[in-house]
Amino acid sequence: MHEICVIYLSEDEFLIERLVSLLRKQWNVWWAKDIAHGDWEEAVREAILKSSAVVPVLSAYARGERKTILKDEMRFAKKHKKPLFPFLIGAAEVPFGFGDLNHTKAHGWAGEEEHAGYQQLMEKVRRAIGKGHHPPVSAGRAQELSIGRKTLKLPAFVFSLSSHETQVSPKEGAPLLHYLEAEASLVSAYDAWKYYPRDKTFKTSVSEIRESGNVLFLDSGNYEAYRKSDRYVPKINPKGWHKDFFRETALRVRPDLAFSFDTINPKGKPDEVVSRVVAGFNEDERALQSKDFALCPIIHLPQELAGARAHYASRIVAGVASELDPLMLAIPERELGDGLLERARAVRDIRRALNELGRYYPLHLLGTGNPLSMIALAAAGADLFDGLEWCRTVADYDQGHLFHFQQFEFFGQMCLHRVRDRRVRDLIQDPQIRYGLKVLGFNVDFFKDWTRGMQEMIHSGQVEHLLKTVPNIGPQLFKELTA
Repeated sequence: MHEICVIYLSEDEFLIERLVSLLRKQWNVWWAKDIAHGDWEEAVREAILKSSAVVPVLSAYARGERKTILKDEMRFAKKHKKPLFPFLIGAAEVPFGFGDLNHTKAHGWAGEEEHAGYQQLMEKVRRAIGKGHHPPVSAGRAQELSIGRKTLKLPAFVFSLSSHETQVSPKEGAPLLHYLEAEASLVSAYDAWKYYPRDKTFKTSVSEIRESGNVLFLDSGNYEAYRKSDRYVPKINPKGWHKDFFRETALRVRPDLAFSFDTINPKGKPDEVVSRVVAGFNEDERALQSKDFALCPIIHLPQELAGARAHYASRIVAGVASELDPLMLAIPERELGDGLLERARAVRDIRRALNELGRYYPLHLLGTGNPLSMIALAAAGADLFDGLEWCRTVADYDQGHLFHFQQFEFFGQMCLHRVRDRRVRDLIQDPQIRYGLKVLGFNVDFFKDWTRGMQEMIHSGQVEHLLKTVPNIGPQLFKELTA
């Protein structure tokens, strides 16, 4: 049974999502996005009947025929003696016939929990139906990661920069991420070594990120070196990307956290892979003994395991954690299975294996940047993601779907009201700003907002509701993760 049913007009959906998220901290709440399929009108009627209270949300859009929709739903609730608590968030009035209701005026409400209008609504509902079921906070799950003197809320999206097939160069991207205060940014050690060893603009931007309150990650550089066929190979490419270059670059960049130099496609049985990862990490630790930053291992799975890679992933990752006791661990998402369900199951098994070690080890998935995949994998137990989708595609603010970078104009202006950051709105509306920077700024705002939503829902015990965002497989995934 739902404790609260929220009814509203679709034009207000972005604010209703925030309202539902806040109310769910204390009550079981239903809203129209919980409808997976079937007859919409019948689903709303059923939800009203099963609820202890109904909260109609009225805004400036509640006029004419649009207002009639809400009025019909309110009339149905009143007929069945359901307590109604109209919440007025704009220039709206309570419909005729409902003037006796104890409505709450919250004009100008933009989703703030501390807003007087929202607090009044909470108190009215609490007096009518009680304090609610208090959903449990996700047991044992870390809500933040401390990196030196900085703190990063989890789950986190890391805005990764790369010279390989993106819509922005690291030299252009770093200043943008600093300007828009991305909570976490990642630069490639290979790019810093290959393209920007003496570039003052890049060096200054990276230093500004590091010196701010935001977190700077440095990856091993092997992704770019591999894609550009520029890895060190004796006699064939003796000047290619090498672990010594990585170490020199790490000491020069001085990030908050660096990933150790990794070996792609390691050979051997699971225990042998663990030993190789541990040995390589310890070698980097010794070579970087003068460092003032954290170092974390990257784990790869042997290709020779073929279809069994995901099966052995939990054993290998837990083995590395047990040996090194690192701040966190990283593994490429693509190595955890062919489809999203298989990958989510692998993450679930890794999380369970890690949790048996006695303390919480955050899990970083390399190459994960699809918003819907992030939800599925965060629900399964992953904590950090660093895919390049934010600088390769454009995100649809409403659904989290990704489109070609050139298709921003399909919905950019329509979604402008969703953008939280005034600086991003100014970028988008400034005719002097080039197209690419408008899209990138929009994406930064989207991924920040998407990440905040994941954090709120996961840590308030709303994983089932969160997974309903994932098309088709969300409910199945929830059953498997909680089995």
